[in-house]
Parts: sequence; C-alpha cells; structure tokens
Amino acid sequence: MERTLFNRKGDAVAYLTDDYHGTIYVLDGHPVAYLYEDRHIYGINGRHLGWFVNDIIFNHNGERIGFTSSTCPVPAGKEPVKAEKYDKDEIRPRWQAPPFPNLTFDYAAQDFKAFLKEGQVVTPLIQF
Repeated sequence: MERTLFNRKGDAVAYLTDDYHGTIYVLDGHPVAYLYEDRHIYGINGRHLGWFVNDIIFNHNGERIGFTSSTCPVPAGKEPVKAEKYDKDEIRPRWQAPPFPNLTFDYAAQDFKAFLKEGQVVTPLIQF
C-alpha cells in the first residue's frame, strides 16, 4: 500500500511505495529516494538524505521535514492523483550515513520536495 508523504503545511509532496526497495516518488512520477533497512533514506543517486522514524522523515540535523498523514502537524490535504511512474534508474552505491542525530521537534527550513530531489539521478543533456 502506498503512503503519501506531506510537508509541514499538509501539502502532498511524494509517496512511498511498498515495492522491494520502498521507493519514494515525487508526485510527478519521478523516483528520487528509497528506504534502506526501514530507517535510512537514500537517494537513487546513492546520497544519504535522512531517516524515517515513526512515520516522520528527519534530515541530518535531526529536524522534521516530511510526514505521513498520521504524523502531519496540521490536517493533511487531499491526496492528489499520482502521475504515472517513470522507470527507476539503477540505484547507485550508497554513501556512508552520517551519525544518527539527536532528533528534535523543530521543523527543517528546507523545502521537503527540494530535500527529496537531492536524491534524484540527473541525466546529463547530450548536445549535438
């Protein structure tokens, strides 16, 4: 069952699939990240992004940045129709995770979608 992920304002930003990797897609259908060992969030590009603890996504500073509908600090908005999924690139080797931070009740200043897109594989443009 797919779970929608919301920012701190209650806006749907992405969703977590129940496939083998626990892939996270932004709503436009692009795969950006996945769960590793049910706790670490890694970008498809191999970069460690944060942690998924008790249905809350935390960044490297221990600040809350993403939520499921059950943990969202405000009433979650209506879940939009999801775009067709793009094919997932090959998952790159994982970077070493930083030390687990002290988790706080603070909100991250960074935009949740921008946070997730840090894990997206960027394909270089080929010019002729």
